[in-house]
Order: sequence, then structure tokens, then C-alpha cells
Amino acid sequence: MPASCSAGMNRFDVIVVGGGPAGTTAATVCAQHGLRVALFEHARFPHHKVCGDVINPNCWPVLERIGAEEKVRALPHHTIDGALFTALGNNTLPIPAPQPLVAIRRSLFDSCLLEHSRSCGVTVFEAETVHEITGGNEVVTGDGRYVARRSIIGADGRHSGVARMSGLASMRNQTTGPVAFQSHFRAPTTLDSRIQLHLFPGGYCGLVRVDDDRANLCLVTERRNDRSHKDCDALFSCTVQNNPHFRALNIAPTPLEPLRSAFPLCTPMNVPAKNATFLVGDALRVVEPFTGQGIFFALRTAELAAHAILEFQCPEAAYTAAVRRLYHARTRTNEWLRRLMYHEEVAGWLMAALKYGPALRRWLADNVLSAGRQSRADYPTPRAPWQPEPTR
Repeated sequence: MPASCSAGMNRFDVIVVGGGPAGTTAATVCAQHGLRVALFEHARFPHHKVCGDVINPNCWPVLERIGAEEKVRALPHHTIDGALFTALGNNTLPIPAPQPLVAIRRSLFDSCLLEHSRSCGVTVFEAETVHEITGGNEVVTGDGRYVARRSIIGADGRHSGVARMSGLASMRNQTTGPVAFQSHFRAPTTLDSRIQLHLFPGGYCGLVRVDDDRANLCLVTERRNDRSHKDCDALFSCTVQNNPHFRALNIAPTPLEPLRSAFPLCTPMNVPAKNATFLVGDALRVVEPFTGQGIFFALRTAELAAHAILEFQCPEAAYTAAVRRLYHARTRTNEWLRRLMYHEEVAGWLMAALKYGPALRRWLADNVLSAGRQSRADYPTPRAPWQPEPTR
């Protein structure tokens, strides 16, 4: 426990559970506007998380608004100039990026945002797990009890304890669906500066260089292949090695850190908010990361939750309406492409057709590689700073 938080100083305006991009963004916005904020993270930073490591262009406006853009851009990164889709046979589809993208290792990105939260006045508790949330917005950890005077924000991922303990979790318990495996590998000289998406029967593999020596590899496959996750060579053999374009890269199946998995990859939305408790990021809803918007949804839902807490007399209703608009506007393309990726033959046929359809290629580039159209639901013009609405 930090020295500044003795037993007599355990009351905060807002308590955030989870130290990923969603949690740190929510905590930062609240702290920047005068609230006393505590953030609890069960692990110590830096640590590895399953992620594609690509920063979607939609993220930058949020990072700019919280004052973290320059810090993130200063991190070691690799610039991405396009995408390459491949399938079996000779099917390939190169797509130039409408604007440059960057790939940053998630461990560096998360640590940067956590330190930014600290610099904004957030009290951070690392390696401290929340065990219980009681009535009266009381959070119980292994080291003590803490009270949130205004709100609790759950940013603790797809298996959110906050959602479960607060009665906000969906009743559905997924046991089927694809599983993702991810790690970093030695980047071969054959790997260029594009995001590469290699399709194979029953799944796909995303590959991108993150620096001079490392490449991020994220493989999505049927869950029956998860028995191979301790043997990377076997996992490659029964999945992505079936794609000749991937084989030609000659990536050694030796991960630089333990291969990690994530499941489920797509979930229905939990109840966004109730009784002064808000869910953000993957705790709210998991969207399969095919279009690279996972970090954006984390940042943006966190910003919307903080905005609701700071500005509205009925913050739960305001936040719920805002996130439903956000996901409705942003997930239709993701869902269409997600379904397509598991039908390799159909996707191969579509790639061949797209070579002769420049308008469709531009549409795909806008939805996968750029910010796309920004709706008013996505980027309302905020007051500077978040000023409370005047009392009438």
C-alpha cells in the first residue's frame, strides 16, 4: 500500500479496477478534473497481454485529449504502411494504408499510460486484487477496504470480476467459439512493413513487425486446436502452415515469451452501468480484434464513462446510451469481416474480386487501416475541460 494511503485515508471519489488502457484512461480523465482516484491492478507492470500491438488511428484523438499522445509516440515502435491479405493458392490482396499506422508492444503501451495516470495524481495499487464489492460502493482487497464516494469503474477485462460482483454480467457463459494465441517471435528479414493477415481453413493469423527484431504473431483458430498451445510447432503445423504465403516467411516456431491464449473473442454487451458502477473496455464487451479496434473501444468507453460521471445528473443512463451508439456505429463491419475470415474459400474468392474493385479496396482500407468516418457519437466536442452542466 502506498505510504499516502493509511487506514484513515481510504476514501476516494472514484475507484477503478484494472490497469489496462481502459482503466488508466478513465482514471486519468477523472483525476485531471479534480476527483480523488484510486486504481487497483492485480499484476505488476510491465507484463505481457494478448494483443495485436497495432494502434488504430481512432486512438490518437483520445490519447491527445488525455495528454498522453506525445508520450506514446515516443515509445519504440514500427511504422506500418499497408496490409497484405493472403489465402490458399495464389490469392493475395495488398492494400496501402490511407495514413501511417504504428505498432507498439502492448507491455510498453500499458506501462506508459499507467505512469501517465500516476503523473496526473491517480493513486495506483499494483499487485492488489479486488476480492469483493459490497453495498455502499466499498471495495475489498487483500490489504484493506476502500470506499468510492461517487463511482466504481470496472476495467478488469473479459472475465470481469466487477461485472460479476456488481450484477452487471451477461448470463451467457460461452463454451464454444474460436480462441486466440499470441506471442512475439524473431522477425525474419522477409517480413515487410505491412500488417499481414494469412487465412487458413478455420481461422487466420495476424503478423506485424513491432521493432527491428520482433514480430507480433496472433493466431485465431478453432478451439479444438487449443491442446497444441504448449507446442508452437504443432500449433503452426495444424493451422497457419497450411498457408503457403506464411510458410515462405520462414518464421521459426520459437516464441520469445510464453505463448498466451485468449477466450472468448467475442461477447455480448454486459449491462454498461448500474448503481454508480460502470464497465469499460473488454469488461463491457469483447469485439474480435480483426479490425484492430480493441484498444480504441477501451480508450473511448473509458472516456465516455468519465465524461458521464463528471457531467451528468444521471450518469448511468447517459453512459449506457453513449456506448450503445458507439458499438452500433463501429461493429457492423467488424462482424461482417469476422464471419468471412472463417470461410477461407469464400474469402479467397472475395480477395480475387477486390483486385478489380478499387472502391471496395478503399472501403476495406478505411475500415481496417484508418480512422474511417467519425460520427458525432464517436467524437462529440467536449467542453474544455469537462465542465459540469449548470444547475437549472
